[in-house]
Order: sequence, then C-alpha cells, then structure tokens
Amino acid sequence: MHQEAPIWIVTGDYGRATVNVTDRALVEHAHQQFNMLFMLGGADTVFRSGSCDLLLDASTVILFNPWVPHLKLANDGKPTTILSLVIEAEWIDRVLERRGLRAGLVFPHVVESMKPCVQRAAERLAGAISRGLLDNGEDRELPLIELIDAVVAAYIVPETATVTASGRPIDFRIRKAIAYIHDHALENPRIEEIARVVGLSRSRFFEQFRNCVGVSPRHYVDHIRMRAAMHWLSATERSLVEVADELGFGAHSNFTRFFAQHMAVSPSEYRRQTHSLG
Repeated sequence: MHQEAPIWIVTGDYGRATVNVTDRALVEHAHQQFNMLFMLGGADTVFRSGSCDLLLDASTVILFNPWVPHLKLANDGKPTTILSLVIEAEWIDRVLERRGLRAGLVFPHVVESMKPCVQRAAERLAGAISRGLLDNGEDRELPLIELIDAVVAAYIVPETATVTASGRPIDFRIRKAIAYIHDHALENPRIEEIARVVGLSRSRFFEQFRNCVGVSPRHYVDHIRMRAAMHWLSATERSLVEVADELGFGAHSNFTRFFAQHMAVSPSEYRRQTHSLG
C-alpha cells in the first residue's frame, strides 16, 4: 500500500491550491480551469502533454491553459514538493482586468523560466497554505492574489499573449453530448453510448468533440466525476463508500485508485487535508 505523503489543500471561489509532497505518477487528465505548477523542493519531476516532456525544476514553471491534457511521470521514490494551482478562468479574468488587460488572455507558453518575483510569491503562498494561515481573516486570499499577479506580470504580455477564441463553434450534437454527460456523468457513461445518443460513430464523435471542446470525451467525463468527488469529500459528510457508490464504482477500492491516479492522494487524505476559504 502506498504511504500517504504530506499534502495541504485549500479551496475557494478561485478554485484549488495544493501543496503536495509526492513521487507518484498521475494519469492523463485535463482541467476546465488553468493549472499552474511550481516546484518548491525535492527532486525534479516531469510532466507530459501530448508528445512533449515538460521538466518541472527549480528554474521552471509549468502553465497549462484550460482543457490541455497532461500527465505526470513517477519519480522513482524521490518525492517532489509541488505547489499546484487550479484556478477558474473567471477569477483569472478579474486579475487581468485589474492590470488593465483584456479578459480571455491565455498563457503563450507551457513552460516558462522561474522569475525571482514568482518564486518568492509561490513560496509565500505555499508557506501560508501549509501553516493554515489562509483559513481565517479578510485578507486570506491575498497571498494567492499576489502570486497570480506575479504570474500575469511575468508571463502574460499583451504584445505576445494569445487571446482565447470567443467560443469554438459547437456542433448541436456536441452540445447534446455535453448535456448528456452532465446528466449522466455519475453513471460513468461509455463513449460509445454517448456517441449513439447523439447519432455519431465513435470515431466521428471523438473527433467532433475534441474539435469543439478542445479535449477528449473521456477526459471531460473524468473531469466532471472528479469535480463531484472533490465536492462531496470536502463539503459533505458522505462516507467514502457512499461517494464511490454515487459515482458508479463497483468497489470502494476502484474509486480510491481512480481518485489517487488524478490527485496523487487518496480520497480520505484529500478530505482530511482540504480547507475551504468560503
């Protein structure tokens, strides 16, 4: 059995901030939100997006825009301390607007060099999270805002930043598929089933969904299921068995494996270490 490593998690309207000491691999997944990764110490580690290996070390920052599939490779028993931010796009837009930038800008590069101002802000935020300093007080989000401000100033430059499309053209069948996924995600629908419901072959459905949404249908379903699992674990007193049953897992162990493969921590540890900022 894999021994639990230290983890601290805070959640709020902005999304989720995690300080995690881990050597585990993560399966390929994607977030609807921005995902920013900062190494705080320990061994260098490697993420992968598509065919590109992305080194996270003391000199780099990894910045995933929404719906970019990625995974993490295992560290062969040498843990890394990582600050991971999963931040809602609307929250980022408010930061951009405060800096006089238009909403909808995205990171132009996945890997950037670590800037001293970003490193200092990341270390301050990680320290505040691990010491429980974000749990109370009117300014509890201030360390997070300072880090996002530093990231925006360092890596989103108006002259070079890419602007998010106002909206990908979404085929009516894909809109129907998205509605079906949200209605049936807890049943873990098979991709063939969703394709049949919207009247497309599996291959055509996969292609259309990726073109319209930017991510595969499997990643989209898993994201919705993980979001539900994290909500129930942090905001309700449902037992792990009840959560596993609600998500359609035949056995509690299958749910634990699924969750750990996406979060590098067990559901029970996630519940123990998650604190909400309101």
